[in-house]
Amino acid sequence: MTAPENTLDVLAVFSHPDDAELSVAGTLLKLKSLGYGTGVCDVTRGEMGTRGTPEIRAQEAQDAARVLKLDVRLNLEQPDGHVWPSETARTALVRVIR
Repeated sequence: MTAPENTLDVLAVFSHPDDAELSVAGTLLKLKSLGYGTGVCDVTRGEMGTRGTPEIRAQEAQDAARVLKLDVRLNLEQPDGHVWPSETARTALVRVIR
């Protein structure tokens, strides 16, 4: 799910797929109902998780995006468990925010 540039009012950024759903799903739904553009950016694919695969997590993230009526759901595909404030990681996130 992608949205045209500069259309989001709220972007939730979390480490793993499903973190946003567990933390701020209600807030995202409320903001959407008030007319705000909403999105989620997952930094990793969650490949170090013990349940499921990155592919399953990606499908679940897209399914959740539909339920939450998100305008955009992105994944930066940084290595799970090894996210450091490197130039690459910072640049990837800055590109999403801008």
